Amino acid sequence: MKIVNSQVCKVIDRYKGIRNKLCELAKEDIDIHAVFVIGSSTRDEIPADEFSDLDLIIVTDNPQKWFSGEYPELLGRIRISFLEPTLGGGMERRSIYEEDKDVDMIIFTPEQFEKALKEGVAGWVMNRGYRVLYDAGRFHALSVQYVSSDIIRPGMTEAEFTNLVNDFYFHNIWAYKKLRRGELWSAKMCIDAYLKNQLLKMIEEYQIAVSGVDVWHDGRFLDQWADHSIREELKKCFAHYERTDCRDALMATHVLFARLSRSVADSRGYVYPEEARLCAADYLSD
Repeated sequence: MKIVNSQVCKVIDRYKGIRNKLCELAKEDIDIHAVFVIGSSTRDEIPADEFSDLDLIIVTDNPQKWFSGEYPELLGRIRISFLEPTLGGGMERRSIYEEDKDVDMIIFTPEQFEKALKEGVAGWVMNRGYRVLYDAGRFHALSVQYVSSDIIRPGMTEAEFTNLVNDFYFHNIWAYKKLRRGELWSAKMCIDAYLKNQLLKMIEEYQIAVSGVDVWHDGRFLDQWADHSIREELKKCFAHYERTDCRDALMATHVLFARLSRSVADSRGYVYPEEARLCAADYLSD
């Protein structure tokens, strides 16, 4: 039996027209097995606002119709559209429709989506809430079975922690050498991109270890869940495109990471890679 969630289809919001067209398209196209709405429009915590997009999972036997743009164009006039890889081996069609309507569609084959559900990959984007827009029979039941509402991530193992700390300090030295050589672009991209991603992992780990808070993902809403002291220190961690400023930002990033990682190690009883920290600190103090 095919299921269409009429409550979702009738929601009176800026995406109503696109949702309704997608409902009708799903009912007419036998290739479409399921459509799920995910993201802010399904959340109770930090719900959708005027800046929110429409996030969808579309399960189809014919993903090429969505990759080519043929089917997305049936939902409205598109102004910007492109593809990018996404979780579970799928692809995501990201589009801006007229009237600044931002729609992200994760496209799965039935086999890909079933695997993503069973392996927990799909839960990464569905565990904060989802709604069934359309289901041809089995994926709603699978989502109920495999998507957990648990959003607190387990902490790193000691091996994962040790590897992250050594990786971070190694790239402190790498970035510093680039600065000394005059490769400002490479140095800044390491300091304000690669090292910041590593720092974010440690900020998350620190908050999980110290307070057990929900740290979301990819730094989302960090200014709400991270400690005030961390937010203050972050102000010094990002650089202008200038050598001295990059060096100062690198040192501030090093100091914040060292403080947080030491606290994580102490709270979990992990052996801290002190030699790695000292090695990096020796370079940065030169």
